[in-house]
Amino acid sequence: ERPREADAADEWMRKRLDMSRRVGEDPPKTEEERPRGATWVQKDKQEQGRNKQGKNQQDSKMWQRPGHDRKKEEDEEEEEAAAEQPPTRAQGEVSAPKPGQQRAWESAIRWREDGRSFKIGMLGVSMDDAEAGMWASWFRDYMKPYGGDDWGQGFLAQEVDFSKNYLTSIGVRRVLNALWHAHVEVRVLKMHHNKLELSNEVAGLIATGCLREVHLSHNLLDANSGAELVLAAASAWTEDFGYLYPRADEEGTDAEPLWLRLEMNCIDCPIFERRLKAGYARLKRQSKLVCHVDGTKGCSPHACAASSSPPIVHLPYLHTQRKDTAGIAVEPTA
Repeated sequence: ERPREADAADEWMRKRLDMSRRVGEDPPKTEEERPRGATWVQKDKQEQGRNKQGKNQQDSKMWQRPGHDRKKEEDEEEEEAAAEQPPTRAQGEVSAPKPGQQRAWESAIRWREDGRSFKIGMLGVSMDDAEAGMWASWFRDYMKPYGGDDWGQGFLAQEVDFSKNYLTSIGVRRVLNALWHAHVEVRVLKMHHNKLELSNEVAGLIATGCLREVHLSHNLLDANSGAELVLAAASAWTEDFGYLYPRADEEGTDAEPLWLRLEMNCIDCPIFERRLKAGYARLKRQSKLVCHVDGTKGCSPHACAASSSPPIVHLPYLHTQRKDTAGIAVEPTA
């Protein structure tokens, strides 16, 4: 009669061989791999767990899309989650608002009686990009109790003033994204006297047609960025209203150009004019593109006194640029 331990070992070997065929492993070759006595039960359970894990991995590979990179997708998800988190001190940024800072931010928002329009006055508060991220996070939470779940029930910011701070394009993007998520439409945007070097975020806001005035003087914008802003106004268009600039005034009698201040930047004016000419030619519009305001013609943000046919954009004092050449665009060679 065979010992019970030998029967258990043989049974374990048969199961081990069966599992190795399913998961593609080599069967045990040495006697040392065989269990003694009742220990084969524990070994068998371990192998069943590995077999199940291998099958799950094969199933996950089977359901992946062609060309799908799960590792890349996980990395992107982690980056998106990190972007939603407040800046940390390890990044050299402020991790939380300073004591009393939120009360100061709240007092800077002045509501009108209609409960839907307001002004934001953050002039000269020494705000940098990190604090702009804190403000953006706070503003989203601040606006939630007011409702406005869609643009039809949104809000109107008559003026958003973040001028005389230390904002680059990163900080400006954070501010504008917070306004967008809160369904706030902006009429006058003031970002002058900052460190703005790129214009794509502001150009995107201009393209919506909501802005009346944009103040970006005393920044670091070059000829390419300046031309991008003007052409964003020239190309702003919707199916319901057609081209959005120049805009009809509140009475619907006169057309108002976009008031765009770009003086004291790093704009090379000859390159700027060539960019405008080439970009505007592609639009094939007949309207006058720009009126250069020098203070002698009587033009204002609400009307053009220099022409009976209003232009798309008013550019006050454009030729007054920084004396240093840092940041000036270089015209590409063919």
